[in-house]
Amino acid sequence: MIVDGLFVNGLRVVGLVRGELKVEVVPELGGLIWSINYGGKELLYHHRDLEPIENFREGLTPEDFYNVIFFGGWFEVIPNAGYASRYAGVSFGLHDETPYIPWRVEYDEEVDEYSILMVTNLRKYPLKLYRRIRLVNSNEVLIRERLVNLSSQALKFSWLHHPNFGGDLLSENSVLELPEGTEVEVDRHLSSESSILEPGYRGTFPMVKSKDGKPIDLSRFPRNLNTNDLVYVPRIKDSWFRLVNRGIGLGVEVTWDPSVFRSMWLWRPLGGGLNYPWFGRIYATSVELATSWPATGLAEQVKAGTAYEIQGNGQINTWVRLRIIPY
Repeated sequence: MIVDGLFVNGLRVVGLVRGELKVEVVPELGGLIWSINYGGKELLYHHRDLEPIENFREGLTPEDFYNVIFFGGWFEVIPNAGYASRYAGVSFGLHDETPYIPWRVEYDEEVDEYSILMVTNLRKYPLKLYRRIRLVNSNEVLIRERLVNLSSQALKFSWLHHPNFGGDLLSENSVLELPEGTEVEVDRHLSSESSILEPGYRGTFPMVKSKDGKPIDLSRFPRNLNTNDLVYVPRIKDSWFRLVNRGIGLGVEVTWDPSVFRSMWLWRPLGGGLNYPWFGRIYATSVELATSWPATGLAEQVKAGTAYEIQGNGQINTWVRLRIIPY
């Protein structure tokens, strides 16, 4: 069932409901998947409630808008995944630009009452993105996407799916599962004083080392660890992960197209993130699907050879699937 006509503080919210599964999107906020709820259990993190967008637009940079206003939910980033960068004559901000531009929603309930199509045209790059969200059944969400190059010029870019897990799903009973033998590398470019991990450390998931040489288990999420970590999976072994909460007997399994999303970023703000914008108040985790790494922005990703490319007048089709699993 498609639920439209709901407004929260002036923001249009469009919902999909099938059995116990409910997904809500906010088209005006970068096509944000604001909520994934199963049986009354919220799976995504929300740093604050949705508030009237007109209260915040004026005087805010894109980074402010992203960090302060609507951070949470599941958003995606094209063409600059990561920090501010300048490439092809374009100045990009943090995670620019799809999270900052409105999307259009289309649907036909007579054709498919469990599916909506979201569309946006980028402004800094000649790209158009189509994203269809469908509830396959009462425990599965399928996202199919098509990225179209509106120019005759080949374009390098990076693409990031950024689901922020929290709510009822994340607790000290939660466990992250990755394919056996997954190699990880702790960020050494942007690691802040808030991270307890040894910059540049390479190892096999789930174990890494802290700055003082102690073992840290990336599969667990202590609430008072007071850290804000970023860890990369430079090359995925297999395209799946699971995040399960043994305390509530529920988890998610995410699978995706490995030909496009070849890397992963593991972000762990576990009570860390001192000063702006978190002030130590965030407890979440993001298992991010990425074309590219590290998170230094598009120009550096091009230099590192990890940027993706779309041919002139070409298109890229891809998919991501989330399945609710009992545990």
